[in-house]
Amino acid sequence: MTKAQDISDIIAQRQPLAHKLGEIETRLKTLCQWLGDLEQERQRQLKQWSGDSETTSKLQNLKLTEFEQRVRDELTTLHRLKGRFSRNTLNIGVIGSMGQGKSTLLQSLTGLTNQVIPAFPGKACTAARSKISHQDGQITEARIEFHSGDSFLNEVILPYYDKLGLEPKPSSFEAFASTPLPDLPSQEEDHTQANIYNRLKNDYRRHTDQYREYLGRDGLRLQDESQISSYVAQTYEDNQLVNYQCLAVKSVEISCSFPVQEIGAIALIDVPGLGDFRLGDESLVIEALGQEVDFILFIYKPSKDRANFEQRDTQLYNLASQALNNLSRRSIFVLNADSNGQNQDSCRSLKQDLDSKVVILPVLESVIADCSSPEEANTQVLGTVLNHLRTNVTELDQAYAQEKITSLESSLQTLQSDLEAAQSILPEIDSDEISEKYDEKFDEFWETITNELEELNKELIKNRDTPDENLKSQIEQVLANCRENVNFPSLKEIERLRNKKGAYADTYTAYLQDLRTSLSLKFLEMDEGLKKTIEAAKANVANVLIHQCELGGLTDARGSAFITDIAQEMPEDYVELKTGFQILAEFTLSYRGLIQHRIRQQLDGLTPDKAYPLKEGAGAEDILENLETLYWEAVYNCENSLKGFFVEPSQASFAIVEEFSDRILRAKTAKTDWKKFLRKKRHTIWSDFGKLQEQSQAVQAWVRQLNSIRTEVEELDKAFKNL
Repeated sequence: MTKAQDISDIIAQRQPLAHKLGEIETRLKTLCQWLGDLEQERQRQLKQWSGDSETTSKLQNLKLTEFEQRVRDELTTLHRLKGRFSRNTLNIGVIGSMGQGKSTLLQSLTGLTNQVIPAFPGKACTAARSKISHQDGQITEARIEFHSGDSFLNEVILPYYDKLGLEPKPSSFEAFASTPLPDLPSQEEDHTQANIYNRLKNDYRRHTDQYREYLGRDGLRLQDESQISSYVAQTYEDNQLVNYQCLAVKSVEISCSFPVQEIGAIALIDVPGLGDFRLGDESLVIEALGQEVDFILFIYKPSKDRANFEQRDTQLYNLASQALNNLSRRSIFVLNADSNGQNQDSCRSLKQDLDSKVVILPVLESVIADCSSPEEANTQVLGTVLNHLRTNVTELDQAYAQEKITSLESSLQTLQSDLEAAQSILPEIDSDEISEKYDEKFDEFWETITNELEELNKELIKNRDTPDENLKSQIEQVLANCRENVNFPSLKEIERLRNKKGAYADTYTAYLQDLRTSLSLKFLEMDEGLKKTIEAAKANVANVLIHQCELGGLTDARGSAFITDIAQEMPEDYVELKTGFQILAEFTLSYRGLIQHRIRQQLDGLTPDKAYPLKEGAGAEDILENLETLYWEAVYNCENSLKGFFVEPSQASFAIVEEFSDRILRAKTAKTDWKKFLRKKRHTIWSDFGKLQEQSQAVQAWVRQLNSIRTEVEELDKAFKNL
C-alpha cells in the first residue's frame, strides 16, 4: 500500500470511533442539563425543608455545581477528541520559538513562497494560527476567519491586562478602543513587561481604527497569493506594523498541492512563534495541539557557537505535553541545519544529547535537516513523520480515547455514589401513615357533618310552623307602602279625563285599572323577603360545612355562593353529592310562584266588570268615593289573605335542607363518595395534609430528577462498553 492509502485507512478507522464519541457527547450534554435541573431542584428543596435543619444541611453539602463543572470539563475534552477523530486529514503540528526556521520548513514542505508563508529574519512573521492542507492539483487558496469583537477582546486583549495587572479591564472592544490605557504598574528594571505593554499600546490600542473594520467580518476566500500574506504575516517598515488587518485574523486555512505527491490527506498546523511579546501564544499552542494535531515537529536551530537548548525550548515542550497525550510517541525533534553547514557540529551535538537522554525532551526521533531544502525537508523530515504516523497513530488514538473514557468513567462513578447519597437526603413520607391519618380525619368529618346537619334540621323542624320574620317584615313594608303611597285622582282630574273619554263610565274604568296595576306592582317587592329567608337557610348549611366540617378550603366563596361553587365543581362521578348540592343551590321561593295568584284574587274588586257600578247620573264625586272604597277593601283583603303565608318560608327552608341532608348523608353511596372526594381534596382542606402533600410532591420531584440522571449514567456506561 502507498503512504496515501495508509493514511486514508487510518482516517477511515477513526470515523466509527468519532461517531460513538458523538453519541457519548450527546448523552453528556443531556447529563449536564439534568445536573443543572437537579441543582435548581436542590434550591427549591432548600426552601421546602427550611424548617428541617438536618435535611437542609444535607442538601447544602451536596455540591452539584462542582460536579456539573467537572462533567463540563470532561465534555470539552471529549468534544476535542471527537473533533480529532472526525477530521478528514492527519494533522502535523509545526512549532518552535521565533527565528528557528519554522516558516522556512513549512515553505519547503508545501511549496508555498514568501507571499503566503513569509520567512524573513528579524521580527516574528506568523500572525495567526494556520492550517495548510495538501490537495492534489489544488491551486493555492486561503480562507480567512476574523475575530468577532468579543473573541478579540477575550482572546487577544484581556490576556495583556491579566499579564500586566492593568485595571480597570474593558468590558467590550469599544470600551478598549475609546478609553486610554491604564498606566503600567511600576516594575523595577522589568524590560519584558515594558515591551509587552508597548506591544499592546503601539499595535493594538493606537491603531484600533486600522483593524476594527475587520472584526466581525464574514470569512474571506483568497486565491491571489500576493494578497494572502497580508492576513497571515506581520509586515514591518521602520519598526511599524503596516498591515494591521492581520491583527483581526483568528485563523487561516490554506489548501494547495504539496511538492511530494502521494502523501495523502495530510495537513500542517502552524502556530505563531514564541518570544515576540505577543500574549496568547501559549494558549494558541495548547488549543491547536489539543484540537487539531496528531503529530508534532519541534523545530530548533542551534547557533554555530552554542549547542545548548534554552529554557524557552523546554517550556515549549512542556506546553505541548499539556495538550497532547503520549507526546514522546507523537513527536520528533528537527534540528535545523544551515545550508552552508556552519552549525552542523552543534546539530550533531544536540542530536547526541537528545538520543542519549542527556537532554530530557522525550521524542520518537531527532532529525538533522536543512529546513530550507525541499528535498531534505520532505525526505528526512516529512518522510520520518509519515512512517511514524503509519505505525503509531492508530494505537495512540485508541489509547488516548481509552484514557479519556477512563477518566470520564471515574467521574461518573463518583456521580453514582453522590446520587446514592442524595437518594436518602430527604425524609421518607410514609404513605401508609398518611392513609391512616386520613381515615381518622374522615371519621371525624363524618361524625361532625352528620351531627351538625341533624342539629340544623332539628332547629328547622322546631321553627317550621313559626312565621318567617323576613317575609312578615316584607309584607308589613308592602302594606305600609300600599297605605301611604296611594294617589287618588282629584275631582278636577276626574272631570278632565271625563271630557277626554266622553263618559263618566269610561273614566271610572280607566281609574280602576290604574289602581289595580299600581297595587299589584307594590306586592312584587315581597320577592326580597322570600329570597332573604332561603339565602339564610343556604348560608346556615354553608356555615356548618365551612366551620364545623372544615371544608372552607374547597373554595374561597362563602354563604350561599359556597353551595353554588361546590355544586358546579363537584365531579359528575359523585352523583348523589352533586345532586344534593345542585338541588340546594338552585332552590328559591318567589312571589310569582307562591303568592301572586292569591293576591290577584283580592284585586277582583278593582276589575271594571266586578267593581261596584256607578249609580245612575253619577259624577266625579261618586267615582272618587267608589275608588277609595274599593282600594281600601282590596288592601284589607290582601292583608288577610297573606296571614296564612307567614310560615311558608320556614317550611320551605326545612324541606329543602332536609332533602339536601338526605342526598349527601343518607343516600346509599353518600359516605363512600364523600371519602373518595375528600381524599383527593385533603391537601387543600386540612393544613396538615397540605404540608404532607407539599413534602410528598417535593420528595417525588427529587426522586424523579435523580432517576433521570441515573438512567443517563447507565446509558453512558453502556456506550463506554461499546467503544
